[in-house]
Amino acid sequence: MASEPELRREIADERRQLTNAVADLRVEIDKTAERGKQLGVALGVVTGATIVIRTALRIRRRFRG
Repeated sequence: MASEPELRREIADERRQLTNAVADLRVEIDKTAERGKQLGVALGVVTGATIVIRTALRIRRRFRG
């Protein structure tokens, strides 16, 4: 059986590893959230451009036809 100081050391090591793992996860979550924001902006731009083009084509057809 491990002595008390050894157990304390092991627990401290495990706590340090968990703290580092949580920090790494937070970084990854932040990166994922940022990518999601960028995707949302890109999707908004594409949708807006599509609406503008469709509207312009409809107006053009009305004046031509």
